[in-house]
Order: sequence, then structure tokens, then C-alpha cells
Amino acid sequence: MDKKTLRKVYLEKRRLLTDAEYKKRNLFLCDRLKAFVQIKGYQKIHLFFPISKFKEVDLHSFLAWAYAQKNIQIITSVSDLVNAQMQHYIVNQRTNFGINEWGIPEPIGAKEFDIKELDCVLVPMVIGSKTGHRIGYGKGYYDQFLMRCTEKTVFVGLNLGPLLEGEIFTEGHDISMDWMMTPFQLLRC
Repeated sequence: MDKKTLRKVYLEKRRLLTDAEYKKRNLFLCDRLKAFVQIKGYQKIHLFFPISKFKEVDLHSFLAWAYAQKNIQIITSVSDLVNAQMQHYIVNQRTNFGINEWGIPEPIGAKEFDIKELDCVLVPMVIGSKTGHRIGYGKGYYDQFLMRCTEKTVFVGLNLGPLLEGEIFTEGHDISMDWMMTPFQLLRC
């Protein structure tokens, strides 16, 4: 299948999750992520906030845990919808958020962050493969962002469903993940 078809099929599968199953998968994923971050010792972590209508991975459980850690700094982005770029900001419990026109929560008045300092980027996906490839929404925001990170930055693709076997359709500008994480597994790519 091509990217467009895979995106359509897997967005629909995610949409059909019951609320109970969606919550359960998010909790399992967040618990796995907490253990992973503790083991790896990441301190500067970029995460995304979910587009609720698409039942994206919801990291609020992980976020509450991360805020309670003294050594973890959380960074997220604001999307420039005209130029298809992202700016990055430090967030904490006191950060105010607004919702952009795509339904993404974004920080208001937060301090800008240099992405060259990131240890880890948590990357949303519609679907991913065990080989480290992901399909997002097709706008290229994350590929552009990840290209600007340093070689030391670790990319972790997050998804609520199982990963696909083998290769999926990729293009030259697609950035591979170092790790793939779902409620069911953690896989080094």
C-alpha cells in the first residue's frame, strides 16, 4: 500500500478504538515510556500534545510523571501552519496552552528552546514499521524538525497500534526512528 492508503486505513483503525481501550493503551504506553526514560537517563525530552479528534497518543500521564522529576525538562512545539515549520519551547505545570486550528495544544508565552540540546524526541505516527519507518499526517513538519537535530538526539516513534512487519513506503526526506514504542512493545531499530 502507498502512504496515503496506509494513513487512511490506520487513522480509521485508531478512530474505532473504544474509549476504554484508548485509555488502557495510553496508560500502558506511558508506563513503558517512563521506564525507558529512567533507564536511558534522558533529561531534555521533546514531546507532542495529542490531536484528540484523531485519538493520537496521549502523553499526559507521562508528562505528570516527568514534571515531578527534578532532572527532566519538557519541550514541545508551536506549528507555523503557513511555512510548515515548528518552533520549540520549554513547558512546565504553569505553562498556559491554546489550541491551534488543527486542534493541537500549544504553549503560550513559554521560553524558546534550542533543539541542538535535545536528548530525545518523542515522535507521533499514524503507523510505523519494525524497521524504524513512520508515516505521519503527510505535511513533513517532523521530518524537517528531526533533520535539524544533532546526531546525539534519539528519535522514538510512538503509536497505539502494533507495528508493521518489513518495509513501508518511504521517501528520501523521511527520517527513521532509533526506537519504536507501542503499548505492546519497545523495539530498537
